[in-house]
Amino acid sequence: MFWFAFAAITVLALLPGPAAPPRIFGTDKIEHALAFLVLTLLASFGWRGLPLWFLALAMLTYGLVIELVQGSPILQRTMSFADVVADGVGIALAIILAFLLGLRKW
Repeated sequence: MFWFAFAAITVLALLPGPAAPPRIFGTDKIEHALAFLVLTLLASFGWRGLPLWFLALAMLTYGLVIELVQGSPILQRTMSFADVVADGVGIALAIILAFLLGLRKW
């Protein structure tokens, strides 16, 4: 499931063409947070041997790489630091959920 979600998020994030204008608290940011919440939860279940802090760092790096690639003139997309922050919110929520539900230890 993780790899399916990873592939879907990557394809959707890197489709060429103009993206919707960045919105501070619009649905775009909610979509980013939800996507990274799901992706991080799937990663935490799939790789139980890895510490949660490492998964969080890996997911945040993935979100940053997506934004850097979106900033490429080839894709004609918009790079947004606010998207990385929204990704981080989703990642943090996933880590907190996994920890509070006793599914993982820090």
